[in-house]
Amino acid sequence: MSVEQANYWYPSQQGEQNEILPKLKKNIIHPSPLVIFLEQTPKLLFFTCVALYASFVASLFKNAPLFDEQNIIPLVVTVISCIIGVAFTMYYFVSDKHVYLLDFTVAELGPEYESTAEECLGPIANVLDKECSDFVIRVAKVTGLGQHTHLPKMYHGEKYVPKSMALAREEVETVMKACCDKLFEQTKIDPTKDVDCVITNCSIFNPTPSIGAMLMNKYKMKQTCKNWHLGGMGCSAGVISCDLAKDFLCSHPNSTVLVFSTENITAPTYVGSDKSKLMFFTLFRSGGAAILLTNKKSLIKKCKYEMEETVRIHNAIDDNAYKVIFHDEDETGSDGVSIGRTLINYISDVIDENVKILFPKYLPLFSKIAYSVKKFFAKENEEVTCNLDVRKAFQGFCIHAGGRGVIDAVQKKFNLTDEDCMPSRAGLCRFGNTSSASIWYEFMFLERCELLQKNDRVFQLAFGSGVKANSCVWRKLN
Repeated sequence: MSVEQANYWYPSQQGEQNEILPKLKKNIIHPSPLVIFLEQTPKLLFFTCVALYASFVASLFKNAPLFDEQNIIPLVVTVISCIIGVAFTMYYFVSDKHVYLLDFTVAELGPEYESTAEECLGPIANVLDKECSDFVIRVAKVTGLGQHTHLPKMYHGEKYVPKSMALAREEVETVMKACCDKLFEQTKIDPTKDVDCVITNCSIFNPTPSIGAMLMNKYKMKQTCKNWHLGGMGCSAGVISCDLAKDFLCSHPNSTVLVFSTENITAPTYVGSDKSKLMFFTLFRSGGAAILLTNKKSLIKKCKYEMEETVRIHNAIDDNAYKVIFHDEDETGSDGVSIGRTLINYISDVIDENVKILFPKYLPLFSKIAYSVKKFFAKENEEVTCNLDVRKAFQGFCIHAGGRGVIDAVQKKFNLTDEDCMPSRAGLCRFGNTSSASIWYEFMFLERCELLQKNDRVFQLAFGSGVKANSCVWRKLN
C-alpha cells in the first residue's frame, strides 16, 4: 500500500494495525539521549553553580567555633543565601507555569450523519442552480475528502429544510455530547465539581446563551466555574482556546480547564450562486474536540503531554488578507462565508512570521548559542535566519486540514515527508475540514497509531480567517 493509498486509512481505535505503520514509525526521528541531556544543560549548570557557591561559602569559615567573631561574615552570607534560596523555591512552587494535557477526545458521529462527496449537498441541491450544485460536487471530489465524512441533520433527508437556530443548536449539542461524554468517562473527571473553567470556540454560530453556557448547563457545572466563548476566530481558534487556557492556569493554581472546539455547518449554509461562498460545502464537515488541561499536582502522573510553547500571529493590518475569508451577504441577500483564491498566499506569510518566533526556541544547544550571537550583533532591520531541521525538532505534525492543496504547500515549506503529513491527510480524508478541531483529529491519529515515545514533541499548526497562524508544541510525558 502506498502512502497515497494509505491516506484513506484512519485508525478507529488505539493499537489498530495497518501495513503502513512500520513505515510511519521508521520515518520518525526520535531525540537521542545526548540531545535530551544537552537540553538539560542549563539546569545542570545552575545546580553546578549552586554547588560551587556553597563550597565557596564553606571555605570562608575559619577553624573556630561556629558563632565566633571570625565567622560572622560567613554566617551572614549563609543566612542571606538560605533566605534567597527558600524564597526562590517558594516562588517556583507557588508560580508553577506548567500546563498539562490530561486527555482529549474527538467527535466521531454515527453512520446516520455520514455523507459522500456526491451527496455533500443533500436536499440543498434542490434549491441551488444546477450549475452551482454541479460545481460543488465537482470540486468536492478533488479536495481530499473521503466518502465517510459527517454532515448535520439538515443535509440528510429528501426535503430541504431552511437553516434555523434550533437546527444549529442541535448540531452543536450532538457534537458536544459525542466528545465530552467520552472525555469525562476516560479521565474519570466529574464535570459537576472538577472543572474550574470552560473555554469554547465556534466561529460562525454564536447563540445566546453562549455555547460555553450550553455546555455548562448540559453537565450541570458548579456556579464558580469560569467560562469564555470565542466566536469568529476561524480555523485556528483551537490553539487560541488552549493559549487562553494556559493564561488561566498560570494565574489559577490547582485548576482544570475544559476546552471544546467545534465549527457549525448548519449556520453558514448558503443557497446563492457565489462560487466563493459555495466552496464551504466542498470542505467543511461536522466535528469537534474536547480537551482537558490542568496544573493540579494530583493529576500530573496521569497527564499525557505538557504544553511547551504557543505562538499566535495575525495579519489583520492587511485589508486584503483580512477579507480573504469573509462572512457577508451576496447581491440577493443570502449570507455565506466566502473563501478567496489567494488564501494560501496570505496563509504562507503568517506561517513564516509564526515560525520566526517559534523555531529558534527549538534549535540544538550550540545552534541556539550561534543564533543568539548573530541576533545580538545583527544590524537594525537585518533578518537573522533560523535553519531548524523541523523533522529532528518535532516528531509529530498536526497541520490544519484546510484542504489538500494547503497541506501540500505546508509540506513543501517545511520539507516534510509524506509520512509526516499522514495525520493531516488521513484526518482530512476521514473527517473533512473540521475547522478548529482538525488538529485534534490529527493528534488522535498519532495517539492511536502509537507513534510517539517519551520526550517526543508534537507540533500543531493552525491557520485561518483574520488571517491568523497559531502554533502549539506539546511534549510527551509517558
